[in-house]
Amino acid sequence: MFGFEVLSIGAIVLTIAAVFFVPLWLNRNDLPPSENQNKCIKHITDPDNDPRLIPRPDDAIKIIRVTNSGEFVDRCELTNALYELNWDRERPNDSFGAAKRPGAKKLPKLVILYVHGWKHDATPEDSDLKNFGKLIGGLRERHRGQKYVVGIYLGWNASAGLSGPLENISFWVKRSNADRIAQSAIVTKVVSAIGSVVKSAPNRLDQFIAIGHSFGARILFSATAQSLVYETESAHPGFPGGEYRLVEGSADAVILLNPAFESSRYTAIDDITRKDERFNPSQAPLFVSISTDNDWATKMAFPAGQWLGLARSQRELTTLGNYRPYMTHTLVPVADDDGAASDLAHLTENFTAAGLCLTRLARGGARRVVQAHNPFVVAATTKSVIDGHNGIWGAKFSNWLEELIAALERRNEQRKMSSV
Repeated sequence: MFGFEVLSIGAIVLTIAAVFFVPLWLNRNDLPPSENQNKCIKHITDPDNDPRLIPRPDDAIKIIRVTNSGEFVDRCELTNALYELNWDRERPNDSFGAAKRPGAKKLPKLVILYVHGWKHDATPEDSDLKNFGKLIGGLRERHRGQKYVVGIYLGWNASAGLSGPLENISFWVKRSNADRIAQSAIVTKVVSAIGSVVKSAPNRLDQFIAIGHSFGARILFSATAQSLVYETESAHPGFPGGEYRLVEGSADAVILLNPAFESSRYTAIDDITRKDERFNPSQAPLFVSISTDNDWATKMAFPAGQWLGLARSQRELTTLGNYRPYMTHTLVPVADDDGAASDLAHLTENFTAAGLCLTRLARGGARRVVQAHNPFVVAATTKSVIDGHNGIWGAKFSNWLEELIAALERRNEQRKMSSV
């Protein structure tokens, strides 16, 4: 009897230790925050690495790291990114301007922000950082001499540094990290800061696209969803049967890939889909979510984690990309892609490029309303396009994503040129 009691006490102690100390161990790679969160002061503390000394334009990927609590690891990383966006802007006090490369031309900018997901970080050897660099490199080749392409990589503590399947035990800890970062509004601050610079001159051809993957999509959605709802409601015609004004957000487009958040978070946006009003036929997509059908992380691990967290409703247990009532589009291969450009005036309805076609579909059941030109796109695809949770960097999908970004650019340029 005594031995049984000892074993029971030992089991309780081990359980308590696991609850309190395992999350700490899985988060052992969290970096400390910088002392100054509101201003870069390297011109005083580390003058050799002052972002103002970097000649612009600078092709390096701009990395912005945040802690588990949603603080900047180095506030100067945000400053570095913003200087890359505004080095050619006129300012009343040149002492705060960035250095310029001799002969640097003033060109439009395409800004791509990427928020990585589970099992990744901002270390130089991380595969997401390397693949993001390849995406930016391809866009730079496309725009050489015509635009500056600025890549900004937002890094957070999403990797436990474990090998193979052992990394899977970090699921709940890393999800909690993502939610604390989202609740801190630090990513909202980053997105808003970038957007304010890009949109500061109304007739410039600059463009800002934000991309998130997995838990990174969870963070990015939290950072942008409320402002997108606000902007959409602000553009409402004010009466049934009317037409929305063109809707814009802080980012010109938010793209989520295999997003890992419960579909219940999307309900307010899906409810914008009504037959009572209509969207402008030239409305560009504001939000594009794409999920594949063989993503075990969002189809199996996520529902299990939600259930253990006491969620019970279908919308709480199912991620956005796996909840069929909210799906609006499919992304599928096309047998005969002749390379003809899709109609840029109807990007919300149909976009074919690089052998893939994004098409609006009819919706069944109680949510059968189909609202043409609605800028919120929730698309389903297959493993032939995105193979698994981390298959977003496959050549087929990467080529299509690059073409989508280019089409959004052209649509933006057409709209701005027509308003001049």
